Amino acid sequence: MQKKLIVKFQIGDKVSFLNEKGSGVITNIVSNFRVLVMNENGFEISCSTDEIVGTAKKSDYKMDSAMSAKWQDQKEEQAVKPPQLEHNEAWEVDLHLHELIDSYQQKSDHEKLLFQLNYFKKCMEAAINHRIKKVIFIHGVGKGTLKQEIVHALKDYDHVIHYDAPLKKYGFGALTVEFR
Repeated sequence: MQKKLIVKFQIGDKVSFLNEKGSGVITNIVSNFRVLVMNENGFEISCSTDEIVGTAKKSDYKMDSAMSAKWQDQKEEQAVKPPQLEHNEAWEVDLHLHELIDSYQQKSDHEKLLFQLNYFKKCMEAAINHRIKKVIFIHGVGKGTLKQEIVHALKDYDHVIHYDAPLKKYGFGALTVEFR
């Protein structure tokens, strides 16, 4: 006799943690009593269904199909092509979401960050392929999450150094990357 699986959560449900601060989205259902949740920091953690509570129905925060299609088109955009630069001129790349896409309000902070990092990586590849020596990534000030993620991602590239961009021109919101 097979036991019927009774699940009170579904993949994609937004949940809050009962015993700690924060929330996330269910990414996998392991059993009747255990799920995997992607938290606000992008980490997937295993939780008992007794440790979480649903915060909204999927329809409450799900994008409509037109918006979803638009996001997909922008997300899967062709390779980035840098502008024509003078000798030793730096390529400025603005990573602010409003500069990259038209509509992003319906996305979670994690999805926004992933989009920005994906664009950053495309720009890095374009810089390498076009032999650009210096790129200034304008990340903004905010909480510093994007800057930290960029610095972490730069560890995957050989012969690259990074430092804060000129304070007078960019304030604290930009990072210079040089290829050696």
